[in-house]
This record gives sequence, structure tokens and C-alpha cells, in this order.
Amino acid sequence: MNSKNQDILFHRVSGTGHPVVFLHGFLESSTMWDFLDLPESIQKIVIDLPGHGASVDATEESTMKSMAKLVLELLKNIEVTEYTIVGHSMGGYVGLELMKLDEGCAKLVLLNSNFWKDSPDKVENRKRVANVVRTNKSYFLYETIPNLFLNPDNFDVEVKGLIDASKKMKSENISRVSIAMSKRDDNQQFVADHLEKILIIQGAEDLAVPKNEMDKKLRGLTPNYVVLKNTGHMTHIELPVKTTALIASFISR
Repeated sequence: MNSKNQDILFHRVSGTGHPVVFLHGFLESSTMWDFLDLPESIQKIVIDLPGHGASVDATEESTMKSMAKLVLELLKNIEVTEYTIVGHSMGGYVGLELMKLDEGCAKLVLLNSNFWKDSPDKVENRKRVANVVRTNKSYFLYETIPNLFLNPDNFDVEVKGLIDASKKMKSENISRVSIAMSKRDDNQQFVADHLEKILIIQGAEDLAVPKNEMDKKLRGLTPNYVVLKNTGHMTHIELPVKTTALIASFISR
């Protein structure tokens, strides 16, 4: 199924039932969702975000909100009015902005993602990434991607596949998206006000989204919050069966 902005945001639609929009993370693409054996009872809409996969390049003006607006335009074009979002890492940041923009977003799954703005140190690190990839993209990818896994040696094929795919990304896209993430809004109050609509799936050993930080941000709240042991930031690859079951259960409520 194509839409009028297929050339802007590449996407694929399959299945029938309740529409679920899947938004990938930084350095990934819509193919990341192939690791999950999702039920046929949902309409799966997988999208390549700007700068990733087969979609349009990111720009210096790209933000999480501008990406969300493009996703919303796409959904309107394919006549999807009520839906759930599943966002991995950066995809969760975009999902939060989309949920703020559109009441048609009934639920949101934050998979290995968070809802607070970057600390000053994290902002500086993202700027460093933006500079490094312009001169040595391969070094950055080989250093970064294995560390997203708890035990990368157990997923050698998958790690190599991710590195090979991300090598195809333009350095400028990686740089611009890294900066865009550093400028995202703080959505702590929004999440606190919409806890019943949001599921947080946390990897116990996630270095990119540390569990202790997530626990601190959720203190005093009663969220839909699941911590999965023996996994890092790539829960959909390391624990695909458990991840699929959690997502399917939340959608069907």
C-alpha cells in the first residue's frame, strides 16, 4: 500500500485489524520489526523515519516533532484515524510527540526508550557523535552497535547485519538526527498524565536507557512498567518472544 508521501516516508502495511504504527530507533530502519512474530490480528504499519532506510534525508531543521508531523501526515493519507504506536528508542521519542499531536493515538509502547530530555553531558555526547561520524563513521558504528546488546557475541550475525545496514546511512543523516535527539522536549509531565495509555518495556541491562534512571523518573507513579532480565537495548532481538507477547497483550486490552 502506497500513499501520497511514500517518497517522503517509506512504509509498509500488512495485516488487518487494529492499526499499530511501528517506529524504529536511531541507526535502524523498519526492518527491525521483522524480528518480532506479530499477530495477524493487527494492521502493522512500519515506517522508515527521516534519515533512515528508504525515507527522505534528515535536515538541519529535523526534530522529533517534525518527524512526528510527517508520520501523522502519512497516517492521514492512508486513512488511519485510531491507532497504537510502538516506538523503539528514538522511535519512542517520535511516538511521544505524535501522541501529543493527535488524539487518534490510543496507546503508546516505549520499547527501550525514555521520556525525559537529555542531560547536559548527554547533549555534549550527541554533539560529539555528530562530529565523529562526519570523519569516521565506521569507527563509530563498530564501537556503538555491539554495546547495545547485553551479550553481543551471542548475536554475531545480527550485530554484523545492523552494522552493514547502518553503513549505508549518510554520515550527514546520522549527524543531523543525533543533534535532533539532543534537542527533544522533556515529556515527564505528559507521561505522568497519560500513564494508563503508555507501556514501558525496559531492558534490565540497557546501557542506553539505564534502569536506575527509569526507576528514578517513575518514582511515585503507577505506570505500566515491565523490566525484562537478560537483555540490553535490543530487546526485540534478544528476547523477541517476550517482547511480542507484551506488545500484543497491551494492544488487546
